[in-house]
Amino acid sequence: MESHYKKIYSGNFIVVQLLTARLEEIGISPIIKDESHLGLSAVGVSDYQGEIDLYVHENEMDKAGPIVEATLAQMKS
Repeated sequence: MESHYKKIYSGNFIVVQLLTARLEEIGISPIIKDESHLGLSAVGVSDYQGEIDLYVHENEMDKAGPIVEATLAQMKS
């Protein structure tokens, strides 16, 4: 099955939440994919904080890219 969504960021929960809020402010509804907890509770790793992926529709990449870049640059300064 072909997907029309492209990964725009991969990182921790807090940054993903911030990016999601900023993208939603300009009318983009990103998809969050978090597979970090799959199967980990069975081995006793309930506090594992893995990478979370953020996707946007390929038609919105031109609008979303600058928002993600500006937000990440702001966080570094």
